[in-house]
Amino acid sequence: MPVDPLKEREILVVHGVQTSSDAQLNQDQLIKTLIENRIGSIPLRFATRLYRYENINDDALRKYKLLLNLLAINPVGKVVADNVLEMAGDVVIALRNSSTAAKIRAGLKAAILDIFQREAPCYIVAHSLGSIYTFDVLNRLMRDDQYFDRASRRSWPVQGLITIGSPIGLDMFRVRGRKSVASLGEGHKWFRWHNYYDLTDPVVSGKIFGQQLQGYIIAETYLKQSLKQGWVIRDRQVDTGKGWLMAHVAYWENPIVGDGLVDMITN
Repeated sequence: MPVDPLKEREILVVHGVQTSSDAQLNQDQLIKTLIENRIGSIPLRFATRLYRYENINDDALRKYKLLLNLLAINPVGKVVADNVLEMAGDVVIALRNSSTAAKIRAGLKAAILDIFQREAPCYIVAHSLGSIYTFDVLNRLMRDDQYFDRASRRSWPVQGLITIGSPIGLDMFRVRGRKSVASLGEGHKWFRWHNYYDLTDPVVSGKIFGQQLQGYIIAETYLKQSLKQGWVIRDRQVDTGKGWLMAHVAYWENPIVGDGLVDMITN
């Protein structure tokens, strides 16, 4: 079922680590506003949707939360413990490659293929830990003979990827199976991956106190000279005007990210 380039473009947003429930997440609306602010007079029909998986993580962590509730000595301690567990627990789930992580990846794949079955061009914006799940799912789809014919972009379930605040350059995420991108083989079409990062973002650098990165590239470490790879991979440094963890959540309103996304979905 080929993609119809004349149909409304769909931007699938994949969130990162959260301390709230699925119902409270609104990153799809933030991306919608960002596009509207940067698109100018370009005539474009588009929609944004959010792949929510925080409730899946919360269900997996529920028994540990009950234990913390019993151990917390006061309400403030309970809130702090809950938030720390949610943030750390989400990362551990991804690193352990558990059944929970597999469920999250399966849900993301289903969301992508749902858009594909409606023949709509799909672009992904993935933030933080969401970029890890997206990377895994995209590469698995690319290794499936049903999709990503290098000669026909209309066979691609995803037309392009933008990652923001991604930790994919950290050693703990560069495990076996994530050290390379899938080769698209022979052909003249190129899959685009643009990675945006702030030098002070501690999730990108792994530096907990937000020290500035020096001479650091992230996504471009995956780029090879082989034409068969079929990827255009670019790191884009941005200055969000924020520091430390505030930099990590400031990409949603950054005009450079918005311009890059508009350029991708209109070309």
